[in-house]
Amino acid sequence: MVNISDIENFWTRGDIYSRVRQAMSAANLDNKNLDVEELFPIDQYHARGIAATIDLGKKMPISENQKILDIGCGLGGPARYYAKEFKCHITGIDITPSFIEIGNEFNRLTSMSSMIDLCLGNGEKLEFEDEVFDGAYSQHVTMNVSNRINFFSEAYRVLKKNSFFAFTEHGLGPKGDPIFPLPWADNSEMSFLLTPENTISILKDVGFIDIEIFETGDKYIQGYEKLIKGKTEERNPVLGIHVIGGPTMKERSSNSMQSIKENRTQPFEIICKK
Repeated sequence: MVNISDIENFWTRGDIYSRVRQAMSAANLDNKNLDVEELFPIDQYHARGIAATIDLGKKMPISENQKILDIGCGLGGPARYYAKEFKCHITGIDITPSFIEIGNEFNRLTSMSSMIDLCLGNGEKLEFEDEVFDGAYSQHVTMNVSNRINFFSEAYRVLKKNSFFAFTEHGLGPKGDPIFPLPWADNSEMSFLLTPENTISILKDVGFIDIEIFETGDKYIQGYEKLIKGKTEERNPVLGIHVIGGPTMKERSSNSMQSIKENRTQPFEIICKK
């Protein structure tokens, strides 16, 4: 089992709070009211950015005023987008204290605090009662989860009957191990990839039904190419995922793109129902 502190250290890479504050100040966005959209360059921590969040949102049957759970919320970017788009209430949990601190500050700056609650939590042991949420989602979290049965079982437990569960991840491909370091892990000790088939099997064992899977490899190759091209040409905006990912982001992104091209990994989205 991976140590939670190791995951936290990997994702924060030093004083992330200071880096974010400096970037916000340089962009002239600190201590002022912001639109949710102004934070997209930094709070959508995926190779495809807001496009990945929008794509997943189109598959989630969220209704106004529903209670939705974000498992592994990061800085709360997807939560803010979905809360605004669907007029729902979102509870986000993450194991990284600095992510929660920054995310709640972003909620305040965007006047979204009344619609979003971000707090410390572990997806393998959720501190919620049974059947309290109308839906749940997770974006690129499970690659760091060693026990998928616990993770999926906990999501199942806190969902109301007929509620949805949606997530995105990089699955294990047929051509061997991925090329490290990667955006989610420096080595195999922090990376726990499953094939899409194994993932679906565990979901079924836990009790989920109506499982649909969508292959997204080509979209992620395009996303990585765009990200890497921007870095190569030194055109990074003041805000960007490089603020979170640090100076090795280009190498890790290149390895992830190559892993997809060589069928070592298989990015996909899944939507299912309790």
